[in-house]
Amino acid sequence: MKHLFLFLAAAAGVALCMQAQSMIVHESTNETTVYNVSAVDSVTFSETSLLPEGASSTTVEVNGRWCSLGTSITWYNDNVSLSGGAFTRGYQDRVMDKLHFQKLFNRGINAGSLSSAYDAIVRADYYTIEHGINDWGHCTPVGNFEDDYIGQKDKNTFAYEYRRLIDRIFKVNRNAKVVLCTPRKAYGFGDYLPAHWYDPMVAPDGTKIYLKEYADLIRQIAEYEGMPVADWFAECGGQNDLPVQSIDVALHPNDVGYQRMANVLIQALRKVIVP
Repeated sequence: MKHLFLFLAAAAGVALCMQAQSMIVHESTNETTVYNVSAVDSVTFSETSLLPEGASSTTVEVNGRWCSLGTSITWYNDNVSLSGGAFTRGYQDRVMDKLHFQKLFNRGINAGSLSSAYDAIVRADYYTIEHGINDWGHCTPVGNFEDDYIGQKDKNTFAYEYRRLIDRIFKVNRNAKVVLCTPRKAYGFGDYLPAHWYDPMVAPDGTKIYLKEYADLIRQIAEYEGMPVADWFAECGGQNDLPVQSIDVALHPNDVGYQRMANVLIQALRKVIVP
């Protein structure tokens, strides 16, 4: 059986015109070729064309813009060179391989806590929020879901800031699709974090604060708001394997860590993407 292989390049400007008994192929880089339709049994197109760099035939083109809010873990996607070669890409570029948004706004802030995300918001169609790890490092009180997220009582809490951020997103775009991300487990990084992810940070007043509390609150908020969760806390490493997924003991991910994060986020985003 004969097969006609048409290798299309994004810039080739290929057009196919069917006439009576022949097929005319016009390519900007080649002479026009005429094929006898009756002599062609099938047409096979290559996978190498018209796709974003790094994408494959499984890439979904998403009609919308993505605003990625977060800490240095998010920020690093556009600042890979500053890692000194410790990894090659962040989680956002890996997500874009499968879900190709029209535009990505990386609004991660190096050393940023949740409160810093408020002014980082830009208008987009899809939003993801990666926060909690620096709030834990700074001993930000988690707060209470009922009192501080719903009731907005204590303005010094993580719960209050999350409500403020969600409200701001919907003020910018009332039709926004939002995915919440639990913080990736982490520990060490000098004396910034405890020796184990399950150890508490101790506030100046002696209050013990656990990373799990931030993750639990985010899950509560997601359930209340009807938003998907990319549960990095549960699915992206534990005490034993965090070092092999990190570039600095167990805080910032390496290629393995970022890919695991991307895999989880892709599944969450697929739940809100409008075809």
